[in-house]
Amino acid sequence: MGKAWQKCWNALNYLYGTLLIGSRRHLRTYKNSHNGRCFIIGNGPSLRNSDLKRLMELGEVTFACNSLIKLFNEIPFAPTYYFAQDNKIILDNKQEIADYKGIRFLKAHYANRYHIKGVTYYNMLFPQNPIGFSNNIPNVVYSGQTVTYSMIQFAAYMGFKEIYLIGVDCNYSSNNSVINKESYFDPRLFNSKRSYAAPEVNTNLLAYARAREVCDRKGVKIYNATRGGKLEIFERANLDDILKNPKNR
Repeated sequence: MGKAWQKCWNALNYLYGTLLIGSRRHLRTYKNSHNGRCFIIGNGPSLRNSDLKRLMELGEVTFACNSLIKLFNEIPFAPTYYFAQDNKIILDNKQEIADYKGIRFLKAHYANRYHIKGVTYYNMLFPQNPIGFSNNIPNVVYSGQTVTYSMIQFAAYMGFKEIYLIGVDCNYSSNNSVINKESYFDPRLFNSKRSYAAPEVNTNLLAYARAREVCDRKGVKIYNATRGGKLEIFERANLDDILKNPKNR
């Protein structure tokens, strides 16, 4: 996407997002609504069903995303907050998103195509140079080409002081630049009938570096509690050790 076209696209997205008055009003209620810690869950191959069950049993605040919603009933697992912003993923999981009774956040662009009642939409702009980090979620959320970056911005806005990433392997398996099922912890998250481009890892890493920089200044600590993987921007933490300590929930 050229710079001029991207600026125009961002402007149109921003104007569209300002019309979603109900969602903007709802997003304001989340400012500093939490403290303590939360867990942001990716769908990487390191994730385990037992991790999700344990987080739910302990009553931890969790952010989950994308096609993981297909497994909520089976695991069973119900995150505190659910997110999706890739148009293909939203359309592939439209029925599951509509049926889910929890709190759901979706990217505002193309909201008129989804027609899903009860969700809250957020206004997302494509990557800037440098990549932005939102301090005002009702106004804008910046893209890092990964929903994980959006969830980090939400968590900081909500007031969490410790953010733990799990299942964020940052290590993708692909064939001819198309992501394959080995990139997910459960093959049922992979839609063999639709092609998904491999993630833009370089942009993801720039976004994560930006998140660390901004959150460090805010006194918000981001830890990578993923079992393995290749994301080394954040300090590593051991998930099993963390869950033994109930402080700061």
